[in-house]
Amino acid sequence: MLPRALSPWSWLYYPLSWLAVLVLISHVVVFNWFLLKPTDVGGTFMGGGMATQSYLMGWVVATLGLIIAVLCRLPGSITGWIGSGLVPLCIGLWWQLHYPNDAEQVIYSSSPHIIAVYMLIGAVLMGSGLYARSRIKMRTPSRLKMFGQIFVAAALTAIYVGAPVAISKQRALPDCAFNKAGQQLTVCIGDERVIVD
Repeated sequence: MLPRALSPWSWLYYPLSWLAVLVLISHVVVFNWFLLKPTDVGGTFMGGGMATQSYLMGWVVATLGLIIAVLCRLPGSITGWIGSGLVPLCIGLWWQLHYPNDAEQVIYSSSPHIIAVYMLIGAVLMGSGLYARSRIKMRTPSRLKMFGQIFVAAALTAIYVGAPVAISKQRALPDCAFNKAGQQLTVCIGDERVIVD
């Protein structure tokens, strides 16, 4: 039960904290799905390794957000930590059971061994979250600490919602694009050249 001095802020404190944790978990789910999903990368540049690196960096950034939430003791952050470990376990188990049968003829982005490694990482994350939940006692914060936690939750939500929205609004460059100075911006396959600002 929150003290009377803090109760007017509780309507914002708990929903915003849980929203921040849910946004972080959604990032973890998306990046784990793309990391663990066996995708045919035969004939792609560097065997599709560029996409794997970007998904891995996204997963690391999402996990760093969860670490910040746990260190600031946001409500729901320990549950989010446990969930971030449970996600690769469930997705990995799904792909271990439904791995494509033509793995000998096709190059896939993730092998059963790589999926098992991600599942092991998920088990470590889930185990550490369960251990942290048994050791860390969530206490009613002071007014100043609550304001700090509200700020952290709002910042995490703004960053992890704002960045994907901003990226999705960027228009992709057309094929064979050049800037006005004549520098090539994209790979040219045909003869048509497009000048972009």
